[in-house]
Order: sequence, then structure tokens, then C-alpha cells
Amino acid sequence: MAEARPKLEVVSGGAGTEGRAAQAAPDGTETPTRWATWLLLGLLLLALIGLGVEARRADQLETRVAGLEVDLGAAEAALTAHRSHLDAVRASVAELTDLVSRDPQPPSGN
Repeated sequence: MAEARPKLEVVSGGAGTEGRAAQAAPDGTETPTRWATWLLLGLLLLALIGLGVEARRADQLETRVAGLEVDLGAAEAALTAHRSHLDAVRASVAELTDLVSRDPQPPSGN
């Protein structure tokens, strides 16, 4: 006949109990996991603070760039006006130089 299989029973103090005891021990294996979690949370917080600081600096720089663009427009307008004034002065100097280089006319009536 066929052999009868042995009946399985739960034995106290076996491998199942040790596994539960290892899971329940907070001081052993969970400490590195806790440290890693806190470290990641700290790094995330630090990254968010850095992102906020950089966003604020970017806004300040955009405002400064807008102000500098206005100043540049005013400087370009002043430069254009100055160049047109210099062109007018050069034309006047050319006219004066032309008048000076002409021969003087003798006074009439002598």
C-alpha cells in the first residue's frame, strides 16, 4: 500500500516566529530605511527651497532686464539725436569752410 503522509502541525518557536520577531524589531533593520527616508525628505525640502530662491532671482533679473531695455531705448534715441546734431554741425562747418576758401571780392565803389 501507499505510505501515509505525515500530518503537518504548527510548531511554536519555529521559523515563522523568528520572521515575525525580526519584523517587529524596530532598532535593527528599519533604522537605515528611516534614515534614508528622512534624508530623501530633507533633500526634497532643500531642492524646493532652492527652486523658490532661483525663481525669485529669475523674477528679479527679468525686472532688471526690462528696466535695462528701457534705458537702452532711451540711450539709442539720445544717440540718434546726437548724431543728427553732429551731421547738422558738420554741414555748417562745411559751409563755413567753403566760404573761407573763396576769394574775397573787392569792395565795389572805389
